Amino acid sequence: MLLHVVSFAQEEGISVKLKGKITDQWGKSLVGVAITSENGKSGTSTDYEGAFELEVDDGSKAVRIEKNGLISQQIPCTPNEHISVKLQPDVHRLDEMVGLGYSVMRRGALSGAVASVRGEELERAPVANLSMSFAGRFPGLITQEASSELSRANTTLYVRGVSAARANGPLAMIDGIITSYNANQTLEYISANEIESISVLKDAASQAMYGTLGANGILVITTKRGQKGPLRMSTTLDQAVQQVSTKPTFISAATYAELRNQAAINDGVSPFFTDEEIGHFRNGDIPQLYPNNNWYDYYMKDLSTMQRVGVNVNGGNDKITFYSNVNFMHQAGIYHTDQPDYRTDPYNLWVNYRSNVDMKLNSYLSAFVRLAGNVKREHTPGSSVANVYSSIFQLPPTMYGPVTPDVFDQTTGQLSDSSGQVLTTQLIGSPTYGQLNRSGYVNHTVTNITSQFGLNMDLSFLTKGLKATGIFAYQTNSVGSLSTLQNYERWQRDPQKQNELVFIRKGEDTNSPLAYSKSHSHYYHLTYNGVLNYQRSFGLHELSGTAYAYYQNLTKANTNSPDLLPYNRFSSGLDANYGYDNRYFLRAVTSYSGSEQFAPDHRYTFLPAFSAAWTVSNETFLADSRILTNLHLRAAWGKTANDLSGLARYSYLDDIELSSGGPLSYLKYQINEKSFGNPNLSAEISTKTNLGLDIGFFQALNLSVDVFKERMENMVIDAISTIPAYQGIPLDSYPSINGGVFENKGYELTLDYHRAINKDLQFTVGGSISHMKNKVISIDEAMRAEDYAYRYQAEGFAYGQAFGYLVDYSNGNGYFNSSEELNSNQIKYNVAPRVGDLKFIDFNGDGELDDKDYAPLGTGAIPEYVYSFYGGLDYKGFDLHILFQGLGKYARFMSGLGVWETNYDGVFTALHEHAWTPERYANGEEISYPALSTRTSSSQVNSSFNVFDRSYLRLKNVEIGYTLSGRAAQVIGAQKIRFKLSGQNLLTWHHMKTDDFGPEGGGYSTIPVYRVYNVGVNLYF
Repeated sequence: MLLHVVSFAQEEGISVKLKGKITDQWGKSLVGVAITSENGKSGTSTDYEGAFELEVDDGSKAVRIEKNGLISQQIPCTPNEHISVKLQPDVHRLDEMVGLGYSVMRRGALSGAVASVRGEELERAPVANLSMSFAGRFPGLITQEASSELSRANTTLYVRGVSAARANGPLAMIDGIITSYNANQTLEYISANEIESISVLKDAASQAMYGTLGANGILVITTKRGQKGPLRMSTTLDQAVQQVSTKPTFISAATYAELRNQAAINDGVSPFFTDEEIGHFRNGDIPQLYPNNNWYDYYMKDLSTMQRVGVNVNGGNDKITFYSNVNFMHQAGIYHTDQPDYRTDPYNLWVNYRSNVDMKLNSYLSAFVRLAGNVKREHTPGSSVANVYSSIFQLPPTMYGPVTPDVFDQTTGQLSDSSGQVLTTQLIGSPTYGQLNRSGYVNHTVTNITSQFGLNMDLSFLTKGLKATGIFAYQTNSVGSLSTLQNYERWQRDPQKQNELVFIRKGEDTNSPLAYSKSHSHYYHLTYNGVLNYQRSFGLHELSGTAYAYYQNLTKANTNSPDLLPYNRFSSGLDANYGYDNRYFLRAVTSYSGSEQFAPDHRYTFLPAFSAAWTVSNETFLADSRILTNLHLRAAWGKTANDLSGLARYSYLDDIELSSGGPLSYLKYQINEKSFGNPNLSAEISTKTNLGLDIGFFQALNLSVDVFKERMENMVIDAISTIPAYQGIPLDSYPSINGGVFENKGYELTLDYHRAINKDLQFTVGGSISHMKNKVISIDEAMRAEDYAYRYQAEGFAYGQAFGYLVDYSNGNGYFNSSEELNSNQIKYNVAPRVGDLKFIDFNGDGELDDKDYAPLGTGAIPEYVYSFYGGLDYKGFDLHILFQGLGKYARFMSGLGVWETNYDGVFTALHEHAWTPERYANGEEISYPALSTRTSSSQVNSSFNVFDRSYLRLKNVEIGYTLSGRAAQVIGAQKIRFKLSGQNLLTWHHMKTDDFGPEGGGYSTIPVYRVYNVGVNLYF
């Protein structure tokens, strides 16, 4: 830290009482400023008036004054003097303490690449799942919302892309404890309200300490701690309204019938509907026989709601400090239902709590307890929420429904058995109404409990600055599901009597009563952790170091053998740091770690890493510069490793299975040789290099640039690529090997500007862009024959690169536009093309369209660019924060429901409304899709036509707040009250071929990203 040190003689053991006030550069009182004695044993914090009182009785000669975002100071312990301190803004963030997992480091001394964000910044996002607040806030972190079910969203995370040819996300370390299994899921059990900071470790010097779990990057989450000083309490109340960000185009019954007829005519079959029937659909004059049902509007609510309440309590003294948090969340459903006997609309109730207590037992020994838990009740229809949503698009708008009409027996006057039965079509097995209202319901009770107990020993009696920590931690996750399910009859219109409202039963399903069943899944981490930390200054020299060892026992949720057996992992590491005169910094890191994933002879991996930094702006020739106020050069090199390489359990052993049966029944048993083991398998090792530059101007402008390269030369791959099938041994029996080579490289650039105009007005603007490009160098891929357009379809390309046919646009639009053009075609297609179908390029000129003509489609599985830009404004009591976030150079092949029209009874979208027809072509009208079909056509193959540009720019988050303080807040006993309006996913700009679904998620039939509008209030006591 840039500390202003004033020496003052004080006798050891003499108690000194200090009083004072801490303000910012404009004289405004600062709350929550930490005042800590030099030896760290006495401390307090300022109240809402900025005032503090502290008795220093540990022999310290000075106290440190610290608050995030401000330059720290150190002042002498002067008795009987009122202390008045003004803290200046830390524009270059040099005094920010960055969590590295096993240690913390001042950002000004960092020599690697670490991005960090405070919890209060994440709180601006009005979302239920923590990972949904990450987008755009961490340079180098890719976030993709894979599924968007409310309160159960799944966001895929990648740190600088991928380090190997598989989609592995980062490791999570929460309060010093590694979560190696279901790390992404574990994040969702934490609320932003309880987070102090999150750091993303991106370079080898930061990752090497984590041994065989570090190669994919690390998220270091630090939750809030108690602060010495007066008791403070805060409460947060939020009410949110949620709305889908994309809504599929409604295809009316008349338009559907026309498109369905169009497809039939293109296929040379009789139309499904007459002109008279289409007229009835359009006019709506006989709605029972010719309905026009908008099934999306029928089942989907326009808006859903979410309520959140959070309470924080914080305080303590020199003996004990505590932080406690409780959060409650209620998520309402998204469906219209009409089941009178039980509730089927989904909802979630979520309670999580956290309590962090630190206790001083004596002068050298202290203890801490970290307890956290999450209890969630997820109520879903008998069919999952996602399945219900997908089923909506299967239903044609011409279908009567959703149930059969009431029919009364003319003799008894009672309803007949055919009344109110679930309707479907011949091609739809489980219609939406049945899944939502006649399938029962499921209650999932999810509990995630984390507990830690630790001891801290001050070993300064051995040597000053030495401390030891021992931790026992247990994290357990349990999901208990109580299913209350039933089945239902399916009925359909009588196909022989389409001009009458006559229904017949379909299949043998019956209306069954509700039946109960239970299921359960469970996993846990059991961790023992020991850490030694050392930090000491010798004049201009500063030494620090960390040594750790941990053992973890993990039982996964798997119930099949051998995956049900516990996993054991051991890791140790050493981190040594040297700094001279706040100018030169050196760091050396080693780790030695292993797991049961590999044979004993290859179980452990040694990893070295080194980094260095030079703060040029602290040199004498720049120390007084008012222009160049920060110049910090960084370099890091090292090795990281990964043992989560997709291998089967005990893959170093032969997999031989004993089972009952056999060709001779009296022998009872048979032996199945499933696969051979490879005892030489080892952890994948990635060599990483990072060069960085941090530069600041005028104490206002910051620019950071990082360039990185990663290379893995022992990636785990299948050994069968060059093994011919005719050699006799089934290819599936061959083991994996460490034979692949993978490379990933890119850069990150961050720019921000902060300016305080006066005491009432300040603003911040900034942005970041990250570029990641990976390549599969070698996976032992067999080279294809010379007549293949691309003889390699993995090596030399990005991970996840898709291949298929390229559309031939030599005629202007890429379609067979006439019978003459079709007849002159000399290329043999797998499915005979029709007029209006796509033309493809025969790359090798052999007159046949097959996989030899495949070419790359779109990009790899990981976006090449992620970027964001943001702004903030504070004016008197008002504050405004805005965040834009996006992805670039990301195009993927898409197919299936909503893209291809041939599913079920024909599923048409806006994409198909302008499909190729002779009239549309002749008139020069817009053509957005090949000629429609009722069956798989030659156009429905992997091709460049179905590559969607999934890049986008999104107005991710906006928050507007107003803070009341003084007498206005004290009316209710509060120190201040903050009112806020916020929104998430408000606007999206993209280049998709259709607006029916967005660039994130799984496509047309998956729940889309939700737009959120939120109003809330924060009360501070």
